Amino acid sequence: MARLNTILLFTMISWMTYSSAVEVELTSLDKLSTVTMCVDPDWLPYEGLDEEGNHIGLVAEYIAVLKNKVGIAIQVVKTKNWQESQQYYREKKCDIVSALNATKERANYLAFTEPYLSSPVVLVLNGMNQSDTFLSDLNGKTLSMVPGYVYESKLRADYPAIKIVHVANMKIAFQQVSSGKVTATLAPLFLTFALTQRTPLDNLKIMGQTEYTDELRIGIQNDNLPLAILLDKAVSNLTSEDHRNVRKSWAAKALNW
Repeated sequence: MARLNTILLFTMISWMTYSSAVEVELTSLDKLSTVTMCVDPDWLPYEGLDEEGNHIGLVAEYIAVLKNKVGIAIQVVKTKNWQESQQYYREKKCDIVSALNATKERANYLAFTEPYLSSPVVLVLNGMNQSDTFLSDLNGKTLSMVPGYVYESKLRADYPAIKIVHVANMKIAFQQVSSGKVTATLAPLFLTFALTQRTPLDNLKIMGQTEYTDELRIGIQNDNLPLAILLDKAVSNLTSEDHRNVRKSWAAKALNW
């Protein structure tokens, strides 16, 4: 019993020390002038940078809501592409990343909030293709993919016989499938619907859900626990009304892309 009491006391003291430290550091966040953020500059409708460098897209609408909830200013760090954004967060050139899936490799650098956007990942094919239905049917065939997207490492591990062709963005990936240059691509269902509605690619077809899911989270430098706690709490407190308002705002602005 004495040993148990000692363990409980040690645990309580440790938690109180941890909580006090976090409380002090959370208070210090009030003095933080600006949080810098890396984004994917070419991933509409999720997110992108317009000609003036403004953050746009559905993710940008969520970030606007979240920064108001936590009361911090956020400054976008401009990059040429997603690959450069990944390099920047590895080099600590930005405090947070607006939207990405959690992986073991990324956890070496980042802590993650709960997901605030989720979508099944689907296989997109040319409508003339009557033979391929599942990812396993693509062994030896080509699939377009933006380098650095989370699906690439999963595909290489699960389906090493699929040949991956790198492209600059998902719009080009869809165009290559439509023209027959590649057999297929993978994309979140939400992104697929949004892009195909805005382009004349009427010969694409969705062959159903894969075993993958797109779960977008905010990534925070893993040495900044207070900021991670603050943002995770804000994400967890998003209401159904918040989600509805974000999508309404995004839908209205998307007409101007």
